[in-house]
Amino acid sequence: MLRVPKARPPRLRATAPSCTWGAVATALWLWTGGAQAAEVRTVARTIGEGYMVRLPGESGALVSRRRVVQYVNLGVFELLPPKEADQWRRDPDDGQLRLVSSMRLRHDFGTMQTGATGSAQSLLQSIDGRQIDLLFGYLEGERLGGWVDLRLGRQFEMSGLDFYAFDGGWVKVRTPAHLAVEAFGGLQVDGSAVFGFPTFELDGTSGTDADAISSPMVGAAVSMSDVRFMDARVAYRRTFTPASLGVDRIDSDGTLGLAPGIDQEVWSGTVALHLRDGKFSPFASARYNLGTSRVDDLSAGVDWVLTELHRVRAQYLRTIPAFDLDSIFNVFSVTPFEDVRLSYEVRPGPRWRLDARFQGRLFRDDLTAALGTEPTKAVRFGGGGGAGAAYQRRRVGLRADAFGLGGEGGTRVGASVDARTHVIYDRLGLDGRGYVLYYSSSPSSGATGEPDAPTGYSVAVQGGANLRLGHGIYINVVAEEMFSPFLRGAFRAFGILSVDWALRGGQR
Repeated sequence: MLRVPKARPPRLRATAPSCTWGAVATALWLWTGGAQAAEVRTVARTIGEGYMVRLPGESGALVSRRRVVQYVNLGVFELLPPKEADQWRRDPDDGQLRLVSSMRLRHDFGTMQTGATGSAQSLLQSIDGRQIDLLFGYLEGERLGGWVDLRLGRQFEMSGLDFYAFDGGWVKVRTPAHLAVEAFGGLQVDGSAVFGFPTFELDGTSGTDADAISSPMVGAAVSMSDVRFMDARVAYRRTFTPASLGVDRIDSDGTLGLAPGIDQEVWSGTVALHLRDGKFSPFASARYNLGTSRVDDLSAGVDWVLTELHRVRAQYLRTIPAFDLDSIFNVFSVTPFEDVRLSYEVRPGPRWRLDARFQGRLFRDDLTAALGTEPTKAVRFGGGGGAGAAYQRRRVGLRADAFGLGGEGGTRVGASVDARTHVIYDRLGLDGRGYVLYYSSSPSSGATGEPDAPTGYSVAVQGGANLRLGHGIYINVVAEEMFSPFLRGAFRAFGILSVDWALRGGQR
């Protein structure tokens, strides 16, 4: 889930992702000076979005959003030539280098920003004020010397339930004992800087001087390597703020110079088994926060293919929001919620798929009871289920789905129907979707005087088309109209232009 960028104006600093540009320069030098034949692949995707939003208040004025987002992905592959003269491609076991990058540019031409005043204006600027994001860009080496993997530049990593992005280096060394040792280090990505990426930035200290300086990140991990029946990894990561980087900043007590501190320190682990030729796959992940001395996230489950027709998935989730250790939210957001999910899928025929699912959520009020701020009524269990059916042919696909949720938070009941077909020699895809939703909030379980959410319904109809203009060139258009007693107009339209091309150059 994307998090809202912090409300600070963009700035250009010497700590911009210099490692990324170093990786680009190194890769280009290798390509032009050392590689015999490399493959260049570029994907450009332009997304346009338009819809209307009603402003709160008595006037109820409508403001427009006219957003344009441009993605540009560049990859240069097979930078190292084959070892043998008669080889067209280098053997994977001989090692290989590649350069991959992705950049996003975005802007809003609508009246959403210009029509806002006061605190709402600063909020909207924090959401759409920064125009350029470097999502990732690094030089990657795989099996160099037969046993070393590495990355240099802007990169992101996931370890079980821990995920992060940084500008720096990562290296993985494989051993004959089927164990791999990893180490990484660099600077945490700043979401507000030029070429930043707000998705992975820690929440909780927005706008402070401590939040404005760079934060080094270091870590290490041990994982299983080249084992077919099991994946396992244990990792340690620490993000901190040295005093030397904040000597010219004002601390929270008004003194010059920031005290050193730790922003985040976690252990994470994950394990997944692939048994019975992958038909029985239990898994588990956990993340332990050393700064708060608690397990922030926990997940366990199983994916079991009973027969060729029947499949069962079960999962348990437990999570607590994670914040910067300097944030006061670590004191108040310590009560976890828990989810239990179960799904059953059956394929009665080669074109049909049926599924049924259950989800239950348990809300705890242990913290509020300890503080003497119990809710006005007991917190209830929230849960429900759904069922769906899908039919698939070569050019036609249909799906119907229905669900219902009740308990804590209110009642949600809905259904949808989706359809897609391909015509004109599969060059044109047509999509249609309709859904209906009824919602009714339960009486507030919080403090007295809190307003309850309204009860109502919404009905929406969508239509879309995907046209292939040429090899790797597509235009996609989607429009939606929603009917609700709380909105007089809720029309929305999306458009996407995607261009994907590749070339191979150099000598064989």
